[in-house]
Formats: sequence, C-alpha cells, structure tokens
Amino acid sequence: MVIYLNISSISTDVIGIVALFFTISLARRNAVIDSYKTKIYILASLVTIFLLILEIIDISFDFSNSIEFLALYKVINVVGFSLAPMIPYLLLFLNVKKIFSKKRLYAIPLIINAFISIISYKTGWLFLFDAQGQYVRGNLFFLSIAISNFYYVLLFITIIRNDSEYDKEDLTFLNFVFLVPVLAVILQITFYGFHLIWASVALSLLLYYIFLRELQFNYDVTSGIKNRKAFEKEMEQCSKNQNNVALVVLDLNDLKKINDTKGHNAGDEAIFVSAAVLQESFYGVGKAYRIGGDEFCVICNNAAKEHIDNSLLKLEHLLNTVNQEREIKIVLAYGYEFYKKNNNESIYDVFSKADKLMYEHKAKLKGSYGRRMDDLTEWNCNER
Repeated sequence: MVIYLNISSISTDVIGIVALFFTISLARRNAVIDSYKTKIYILASLVTIFLLILEIIDISFDFSNSIEFLALYKVINVVGFSLAPMIPYLLLFLNVKKIFSKKRLYAIPLIINAFISIISYKTGWLFLFDAQGQYVRGNLFFLSIAISNFYYVLLFITIIRNDSEYDKEDLTFLNFVFLVPVLAVILQITFYGFHLIWASVALSLLLYYIFLRELQFNYDVTSGIKNRKAFEKEMEQCSKNQNNVALVVLDLNDLKKINDTKGHNAGDEAIFVSAAVLQESFYGVGKAYRIGGDEFCVICNNAAKEHIDNSLLKLEHLLNTVNQEREIKIVLAYGYEFYKKNNNESIYDVFSKADKLMYEHKAKLKGSYGRRMDDLTEWNCNER
C-alpha cells in the first residue's frame, strides 16, 4: 500500500512539473496582466518545481530505507521546510497593493522559519530520523505549517479586501484556488504517508494562471485598468442592485496634442499615468475603468458625496505632483452624478448627466465645450 502511494505521488509530481514548465513558457510569451505579476508568477512556479523535485527525491529515499545518504536526506528536508512558506508569500505579492505596504515586515516569519529549518539539521526541532533512518516529525513541526498558513490567511484577506480589482465571482474562485493547498496540508498531516502539498500547489498555480488569462480580457492593455467590456458588465450589475452608486466621468484633455507633438508612445504613457493617478485617488472608494480613447469612469458603490469630493481633491493634488516634471501637463476634466434605485431613471441616464457635467468642467478648463472643432462650432451656434 505504501509503495503504491509513493509511486502514485511521484507520478503526480512529475505531471505537476511538466505542466508548470508549460505554463512558465506561456507566461514568458504572454505576460499575465503586467510584467511584474508575470515575474512573480514565474518565480513561484520555479520554486514549486524545485520543491516537487525535492519531494520526488525524498520519496525515492523511502524506497531504499538506507541510512547511507542520511546527511543528504536531512539537507533535502532543511531546504524543503525553508522554502515551504515561500509560495504563499510570493502569491501575496501578486495581489498586494496598499493593504500590506510594509512588505519587509511580512518577511520576518519567512526568515524565522528558514532559521529553525536550518538548525533542525542538528536539533531535530522540525524533523529527525530514528535509528533505522525513518523520518519522524519534530516537536516544532507544526510551527512551519503555521507559518505557511499565516501567509495563506494574509493572501485570503488581501484578495477579499482588494475589491477594486476583483468581482464577487472572482473572489469566490480565487479563494477556492488557494484553499486547495490548505486542505492538502490538513490531509497530509492527518494521513501520514500521503504526499499532497506540492502537487496541490502546482494545481493552484495552474488554475491561477488560467484565471489571470481570463481576467486579462477585462483589462485595457494601455492603461492597466479595467476596460469598457468590464465597465458595461458592472453598470448592468449596478442597475440590478439596490445600492446607491456614484458615477464619476473623466476625460483626458489634449490627448491628440500629445500624440501629434510627442508621438503615440507619449500618448499611451499619458493614458497610463492618468489611470494610475485615478486608481490612487479613488482607492477604497470606487473602481476605475477606461471606457474610450481618452475617457474614464469610476463606479463608486455606496459612496457619499464627501468621499467623491475628497477623492477628486486627491486627484488634483496628485496631478499637480505628476505635472511638475511633465512638459505637456495631464489635465483631467470630470463630473459626477448619483444613481439611486428609487428614482425613475436608468443608470445610463445618470451616466449621461455625469458626462454633461464633465463637459461643463472641461469648458471651464479649456474655454470651450468640445474636444473637437465640431463641438466648438455647435457651442458657438447655441450661443447665437
């Protein structure tokens, strides 16, 4: 029975290694969301592959029951225990933004675990071997498990609180994906002889890669924020809910001027900076979307007027800071309106009102009502 379980575990680990190598290759060819997340994902996958290889070697030692390679066996366990919490720690960086800004602080348990793992070679705190060379769990074995689960808990919290990026369905799926290794840890602790942890981590990484690729369809490549498709989906959802919603419509002034004078790369950079400032300004208040070439919208669920005004003040402050080093300034015109379920108007009517207020603000900034000459002509005709 034990031999069957060992052979089965090795087969599963080999499949996990091959699958992860394929996903690493795909991730290198096509970045998942952005280059930063791609690098973190690849690093987490490589660490998992390394741990799977160590597990295969570890299982192979179980076949031989030999104490000749006991020192090497100990080294394998030292490395394995040291790297065990590394996977959830790296996955944390895939989702972290401002919630856990002190990243070095969260590396402390990782360092403690590595230190205890290394000295366990002599002390047997995490693992030891009997006279026959059989592996035995040490008195502090569960400390390493607790540290790994600590990072998984942080990961769950980060995903749940990162509602500006994930929808409700996304949160449910992600929590399930990262719950798989936790369940594997429980099963492996309960049923001695099972090797489930790293194969389950490989499975989670595969599912997470698929999730990131699917999520990418909802993101705008240039700005890095959600696109019009995601915006329309959210608008439809808001129209069905009972929540009051604030719609903030924004427009980037003089994008054509930037493209014409500095080139389209400079225009793309201006869009990206505008989106970054917008996200920073409305962090915790609403979700930002790029809905057109130079148009953005922030959807704010259950936000008070004070929250919107404070976010817009922060927007102005951040733009002033950014523009100090720019030849062509980034200027965002904006307007907002509230959608209330009890009113007899659709959420798209409210969007039109916010859009009109944005044009009024744009007129104050530019001295005219349009982004194009035909808008200016129409405005002059109305004045006559």
